[in-house]
Amino acid sequence: MRNYFKYLPLVIVSLSFIYSTQAYSTMTLPTFSPKTLEGQRAKNENTLLPDYTFISFYKPNYVLPYYYTGSPYKSVYVGTTPYNEQIQHSEIKFQLSFKVPLFKNIFNHKTNLMFAYTQLSYWQLYNQRSFIRSTDYEPEFFFANTINYHLHKDWYINYLNLGYVHQSNGMGNSLQRGWDRLYLEAIASTSNWMLSLKPWIILDRNSNNSNIGFYMGYAKFLAAYKIHQNVIAVEAYNVVESGLKRPSAQLTWSFPISHYFKGYVQVFSGYGQSLIEFNHHTNSAGIGLALNDWA
Repeated sequence: MRNYFKYLPLVIVSLSFIYSTQAYSTMTLPTFSPKTLEGQRAKNENTLLPDYTFISFYKPNYVLPYYYTGSPYKSVYVGTTPYNEQIQHSEIKFQLSFKVPLFKNIFNHKTNLMFAYTQLSYWQLYNQRSFIRSTDYEPEFFFANTINYHLHKDWYINYLNLGYVHQSNGMGNSLQRGWDRLYLEAIASTSNWMLSLKPWIILDRNSNNSNIGFYMGYAKFLAAYKIHQNVIAVEAYNVVESGLKRPSAQLTWSFPISHYFKGYVQVFSGYGQSLIEFNHHTNSAGIGLALNDWA
C-alpha cells in the first residue's frame, strides 16, 4: 500500500492545474496582524510580487565557509570518496530553500497550495581533493491555511499547514537514505516570537534507514526570537519521543551586516545533521552568511 504514496506529488500537482484558472481569478492575499513576525514576513513577500509566479524564501538560505564537526561519520564513507580521501573535520555547509504558490484561495478560502524545495550540502573543500560529501534533496507540497486566530494577548496562530515531504540524498546503493512524511504544522507568533510545532507520520522509508524514526523522531519544534534585527532560533526534534535519550537540537544566530546579507552562526548537537548521519551523533558549529532567517 505504501508504494502508492510515491504518486501523491503527481496527484497534488494535477489537481492544482485543474483549479488554477479559478484560483487566479479569485486570488487574494493573506492578512495577518501587522504586529506579528509572520505578519511582517507576509507583508514583505506580498509587497514584492503578489502574483502566481512569485518565488520567496522558505527556510534560511545560508553558506557557512567554515563548519567544524567534532566526530564526522568517517566509517560510512570508506571506499566511496574520490581517491579514498578521508572525511575532514572542517568543511563548507550551505542551504538553498524557496517556495512558490501553485494554487491560491482553494474553494475561496485563504488556503494556498505551495511547492517548496530545500537543498542542504556539505562540501569538503579543505580536503586534498575537494568533493561534496553529502547533499540532501527535500521537495514538498503543503496547504498553507491562513487562520490568524487571536490566541492570547499578543499571540496569534497564523498558519495551520498540512504537507507532504520527501527527503533523500540520491547516493544509491548502501549510502542511499530517504523517507517520506505527512505532517501537520501550527505556526504562531507575536511581534518578537515565532513558534512552530510540526508532528509527522512516516509514510515510507529507505531500507538503509528503516529505523530513522528512532533517531529523528516524529515531530519538530522551532522557536525564533527577534530583537534589534538579530534573530536567535532553536530547532529541536526527538526530544519527547526518545525520553531525552536521543534529542537533537540546532541553535542559530543571525545579525545584520549589510542590506542584503546577515552574519550567521550555527551550532548543532545530535543525530541526523544530514540524512547519511541519521544514526550518528555529531557536535558541530559554523559561521558564515545568510540571505534570510526564520523571522
